[in-house]
Amino acid sequence: MNINFMAWAGVTLSMAERIAEDGGRPLCFAIVDSSGSLVHLYRMNDAPQRLVTIAMGKAYSSAKMEVPTVLFRQRLLEEQLSLGDFKDDGLTSLPGGQPLFDDGKLIGAVGVSGRTLEEDEVLSLQFAQRIQAAL
Repeated sequence: MNINFMAWAGVTLSMAERIAEDGGRPLCFAIVDSSGSLVHLYRMNDAPQRLVTIAMGKAYSSAKMEVPTVLFRQRLLEEQLSLGDFKDDGLTSLPGGQPLFDDGKLIGAVGVSGRTLEEDEVLSLQFAQRIQAAL
């Protein structure tokens, strides 16, 4: 499959413009490929630098685990696991990461950071849905 990562960047900009209109805190958006490697990052004006690493971590974790990070968090709690059990320093269980699939095959993931965890989760789902629609 030939994935057009540049089209995903356009979806990111569109999403950021829509979100900027709500007057909330600025965000960072990260997109990774199926291996968890960063392919696109967008940091809204005035978004704190720390959000970059968090958004990237959410996207990476979602790609590596192939589930939304909110479900990864639930697994950790239910099975009494810690992030350290996975021997991967890049993993986070913060909500706001969503995997991207095409015909059941993982093609990447997105991460959003900057609002409350609940808002990050909702926005990451919207972001993932927009990218999926652009496939």
